[in-house]
Order: sequence, then structure tokens, then C-alpha cells
Amino acid sequence: MHVNRLATGGLVVLLCLPACRLLPFLGRAEDPAAAPAREDASARAVLELQNMRFDGERLSGRLLVGVETGSITFDRRLVENVSVELKSIVDCTNGQPLAFLEVDSFPAPPEPDELLTLTPGYWYGADVRFALFDTHFTGPALPECFAGELRLRTESGHIPGRLPLRVERSVKPPPPADAAGAPAP
Repeated sequence: MHVNRLATGGLVVLLCLPACRLLPFLGRAEDPAAAPAREDASARAVLELQNMRFDGERLSGRLLVGVETGSITFDRRLVENVSVELKSIVDCTNGQPLAFLEVDSFPAPPEPDELLTLTPGYWYGADVRFALFDTHFTGPALPECFAGELRLRTESGHIPGRLPLRVERSVKPPPPADAAGAPAP
């Protein structure tokens, strides 16, 4: 079973209050003066994931974003599976694709002050967390190690940076108990 998307009961319900901005395309005109500067489609970002931690279900760490060439504009909130994605997840030992969760997010569009334009010489960092595996949805065996690719997506949808990852479990599960209930040596 390969799980790529997760929704509650197969139905997604959006409730919108008067201040709701989830659906900006319904009758909202964009102010051209408020639009961010056009980014360079050939811009290249540099990604680094520090303090990486994987407990068998979730991957977390501090994502640093820099620019090698050009300029990029992205949502500084770094919303998982929207502006930063983890793709191509395979088992480290045999290279086989792993069933993993890719939870849909529906964040409000970024406010103008939530958009960040980076140029060479500047870095931005934020904590990220990906819920990837769950015994109920992806099966009882949680991986000890996986490889994947972390991608940054700009406000225009361009992917200027990719980071190959090899992730090993940092929190080891307890040893199995013997028939009498005592932990194995």
C-alpha cells in the first residue's frame, strides 16, 4: 500500500469566516504594487538541514536557505508540503520506495511581510517537521533509515533548490521483550 495523500474520511470541509483568506481567487483582486519582485527562474538556492532528528515517524530539523545565484522569493513560514517538500523516499538498505504520508496543508496565502526575497550572501532559517510514517497508515514496520530529496518551492512554484538526504533513526526503539515480559539482553 502506497499512501501519498491523507484526508479525513475522504472529505475536506473548508469553513470560512469573514476574515478568511483561504480562497484568494474568489473575488479578490491583487494589488500590483504589493506583488513581489519577479524572481530569476535560473536562480539557485542552497539548502542545509541542521539538527536533523528522526524518531521513526517524524523528521525534524532547522532548514537553512541561502542563494548561490540570482534571487528567490518564498514564503518565510516554510510550510511543510507547500513551500518545502520531501520527495522520492526510499529505504536505505534496498533502495525500494517506502509508503509514507504526505499531508495536505491549506495555509492562508502569505501576507506581504511573510514573503522573503533572498539574494546571494544572505541566509534564512526556520524549524521544519515532517510527519512521514504512521503504523496505522503506512504499515507496522517503521524504517530505521531512508533517503529522500528535500525541495524548496518559491512563491511562483519554481524549485530553485534540492537537498539529497540520508536519514537514520536517532531515537532507537526499545528492545523486544522475551516470552516472560523481560527485556531482551
